[in-house]
Amino acid sequence: MVGAPVLAALGQVLLADRAGLPAGLATGLAVAAGGLLAFGCGIAGAAAGRRIGFYEIASATLLLLALLFGPLLLVLPHLGASSLAVASWEAQGTLFLVLGLLATALLAGTAAFAGAALGFLLLGSGRLDASLSYEIFVARGHLQLAPRTLLALFLLVVTGIVPGLLVAMATSYLRERRARAAAEHGELVLRPRMPATLLMTLISIGGVAIGVWALTVVLSVMSGFEGDLKAKILGTRSHGMVLKYGQNDFTEWKSVRQQVLAVPGIVGATPFLYNEVMLSAGQNLTGAVVEGVDPSTVGTVIDLPHAIQEGRIEDLSRPIPSEGGQAKGKVLPGLAIGRELSRTLHVGLGDTVNVISPFGDLGPAGMQPKTRPFRVAAIFFTGMYEYDSKFAYLELSEAQHFFGTGESVTGLEVKVRNVDRARYILRHGVLPALEGYPYRVRDWGEANRSLFSALLMEKIVMAVILGFIVLVASFIIVATLIMQVLDKRREIAVLKSMGAGEPSVMKIFVLEGVVIGAVGTVFGLLLGFGTCLLIARVGIPLDPEVYYISNLPVRMDPTEFALVALLALALSYLATVYPASKASRLEPVEGLRGE
Repeated sequence: MVGAPVLAALGQVLLADRAGLPAGLATGLAVAAGGLLAFGCGIAGAAAGRRIGFYEIASATLLLLALLFGPLLLVLPHLGASSLAVASWEAQGTLFLVLGLLATALLAGTAAFAGAALGFLLLGSGRLDASLSYEIFVARGHLQLAPRTLLALFLLVVTGIVPGLLVAMATSYLRERRARAAAEHGELVLRPRMPATLLMTLISIGGVAIGVWALTVVLSVMSGFEGDLKAKILGTRSHGMVLKYGQNDFTEWKSVRQQVLAVPGIVGATPFLYNEVMLSAGQNLTGAVVEGVDPSTVGTVIDLPHAIQEGRIEDLSRPIPSEGGQAKGKVLPGLAIGRELSRTLHVGLGDTVNVISPFGDLGPAGMQPKTRPFRVAAIFFTGMYEYDSKFAYLELSEAQHFFGTGESVTGLEVKVRNVDRARYILRHGVLPALEGYPYRVRDWGEANRSLFSALLMEKIVMAVILGFIVLVASFIIVATLIMQVLDKRREIAVLKSMGAGEPSVMKIFVLEGVVIGAVGTVFGLLLGFGTCLLIARVGIPLDPEVYYISNLPVRMDPTEFALVALLALALSYLATVYPASKASRLEPVEGLRGE
């Protein structure tokens, strides 16, 4: 139990920093490695003790919680009394840390418990017994899940509760009419009734299906939003940057650019000059970020040329007479602005915009702002409001002249072939090629860490909340199996009197619960896939002026579908352990007492 989180932490560091895997994949593999360690130790413990050992696992989980939270509880009072824990983001970070530690301990305990249950099923008799043929035969007789019953349940879930109930009531009414007509002719009519255990089984399957359905659809929609946002960010901003530590003399950028382009995995590099300014047009004034770019190479790194709706990117380096403002008729350098920024300033193509920089010439009263008129040569639209309302682009030489930087630039923007390996390529390819200091690198994930961390946390929280639907369905499975155990006490007693061991009896009820969960999971995956396909094909319209997208985005990730299915099956399996263990410990004399 203690080794599982340690292995997960070390594995995350090795896979992410050393092997260069994407952060999400590295974390997933590290957590899986820790879970497999706890799972394997649970199997070994159950094989050695020939029992599940619930109390031992619970004690180990509490011990792990004490080891994880003990140092944290000692530090938090001192941190809260200092000035370090005043900002809201620090308190939020502490909350995420506490939830992460709690989830680590619970996942380790759950994995150990699942492994112990499996170890008892396979090795509880003192030898390896993986046979299931007889147990499957008995479990199938208990469940009584005919194909037409499953089809009716699937149609009930698909059509909805109200239409499904109407269909069921109509079917019951027709059956009742046939029974009355047969009774009027003197025929003997036997009215079959659905057993209570079968009804509970169908309810359990429906609950698991609805939970998996909701979880897959919501995760697919959130992945669609995340993918759309990621595409817009990576289309507007570069995959990474090459900068210098605290220096403004990046004059050797041309030779550095050639070195960067020679690194395997780099497909483009362009210089940029970055500064914050004020833009004015008439009586309109707003803050903006002006970036000097090279029109000939900027298209190899970002999608700015394709995002331009009016004008061309080449017009930035072609002075054309201005058509509006006080500088009408004058030959001015070009400026590309976002669509939202043009609406804020009330300017169009060819109009004049004054760029005001707070870092101007040194005068008698100190630093004097510098201002210069520019012509609107292009208007772009990226779909990201923050960029369309705050960014403007100048030709690099004009930006260097305006800001007085000479031949120096802020840095290089680079594009990599595999965006998920951007951090690894920059840190283990570009940085060693430049021999480190004074150069430094920054990838897109680091630049947008807060945004994507918030999206990831939102997705995790939504998955946990909707996962409670599957958790509730697993409690229904527990109730169903307990009813099965009470209903089959005599059969269990007969089996045990004929020589069936505790693991064999336990296998029967574990199989029943797993089959219920598996059928519900398949139903839910089919419904989720169909719903996502319908949303993708038909589309749910959204107001592009508000959401910057015309339809609700959806992206079906096979990994997410597989994880949801694994979660549903794992909960179904864990739900079977208690009622199955109670059935396996039933004494034959107790089951046959009333016979």
